[in-house]
Amino acid sequence: MRNKTRKTDSAIKAGELILTEQPFVFVLSSKEQGNRCDNCLEKVKVLKCSGCQFVHYCGRVCQRDAWGDHKWECANLKRIAPKVIPDGARIMAKIINRLNRGDGHTLRSFYSATSFRMWKDLMSRNYFCVILLLVVFFFNLLRKRPLSMTISVMAINSFMILDIDMNSIGTGIYLASSIVDHSCNPNAVVTFDGKTISIRAIRDMTCLDWNQIRISYIDLMKTPYERQTELLNNYYFLCQCDRCMDENQIKYAHAAKCLNDNCDNPINIPWKANCQLVRKLENGKVNNTLQDGSSHEQNGVDEIQNGGHANNEEINNKNGFNIGESTLDVVKCKECGTKFDEKHIETFVKAMEVTHGHLQSMSGASVAYVDVCKYCLEKQEGVLHPLNVMHAQTLDHAFDALIQVQLWEKACVYAEKLIPCFRFYYGDRNPLLGLLYLKYAKILLYKMDLNKALTHLKQAEKILKMTHGEKHPLYREQLVPLIQQAMIESN
Repeated sequence: MRNKTRKTDSAIKAGELILTEQPFVFVLSSKEQGNRCDNCLEKVKVLKCSGCQFVHYCGRVCQRDAWGDHKWECANLKRIAPKVIPDGARIMAKIINRLNRGDGHTLRSFYSATSFRMWKDLMSRNYFCVILLLVVFFFNLLRKRPLSMTISVMAINSFMILDIDMNSIGTGIYLASSIVDHSCNPNAVVTFDGKTISIRAIRDMTCLDWNQIRISYIDLMKTPYERQTELLNNYYFLCQCDRCMDENQIKYAHAAKCLNDNCDNPINIPWKANCQLVRKLENGKVNNTLQDGSSHEQNGVDEIQNGGHANNEEINNKNGFNIGESTLDVVKCKECGTKFDEKHIETFVKAMEVTHGHLQSMSGASVAYVDVCKYCLEKQEGVLHPLNVMHAQTLDHAFDALIQVQLWEKACVYAEKLIPCFRFYYGDRNPLLGLLYLKYAKILLYKMDLNKALTHLKQAEKILKMTHGEKHPLYREQLVPLIQQAMIESN
């Protein structure tokens, strides 16, 4: 099926669809096996493939549709059972098989009426990976072309396939969509309907220039330094977008709250040695700006990639952290002049350390813990600035955890505090902000706070209509009925 594209010479309005595409290859995440169909990715009742007993389908239609791609895999999955192949190795094997048969090398995926991308056009970086060994071991797939190059292309150009709640459920390679570059301040957004990817503009543009289209490759609710590190490690470039360089973003990232309740100014107090907030490329060298405003240079991107972050941990472990050595003699608010004494500084440092430790422990967990989040938020109360990124991340974990255990009252309290954090880190036109409004509105409807629910549903509609479009199931099947319900019940 030919991709849906827009004319490049016409003006683009925010919310307009600029590209829709089917995957070159894709896999459902192993954690979703048995819960979703391996073909359409819908979360429905599914049945196992009678051959491999590994993949699942929602019915004969999806089974027939997938058979051309699955039949070569079926025998191999059966052969290695009960071993489970890692997701990365499985999609790698699918790529190799696609390239070895049919139109894998000749397929053209159009992003405009006349412009297209093929497999050979995808960006690569020449590195090797243990996935190669897994592919050969599990599937006995050998090719004349070096596999390291194929693995590299897969790693750099793959997309996480997201469900209706923006949770990762799989991985896909999309040839045309891979043309889009990254920005932490994007002008377009990616959404999924099953395995179909859509890219929509979230800013008005005079014309469709693919060299200027930007999406975000990563989660944006992090410090500029953390975003840059993730992009450097996974995509091999140092992001210098206007959002990463924005001093307003930097000063709030690890800020303390001013002791004057009438002052909203962020207070920057170093809480650990060499706490880096951003990397700035100046004259071919990288200046790492620390929380106290000082900086130190590195010779280039390679030095950062090979040891910048690890060295920070080594320094922290070796030198420890001494408040007297790492802060100025007097810390005071530049806006109102309120001074912080040593006790206030110690309280801030402790709150940051406790929060950092618990966020690290929760990062690999499938669910957040209500008690842990509550403990962290108590430590942060009146100490961390409301837009401090660690405070925002804790609120996010807490809100999701409270929804899981159906503690609606407290969830509403956290949602109110979380909304300005999402606006600050994600921007006003991010689907995650729209989903937050939608989740909050659902709780308000349950509590029969109808007017407030309708207000938040309207906010969700404004965003999700732009990012997903009126035909997306999230908008059509979830949001619109809730708006209608709220309007009827409020009359």
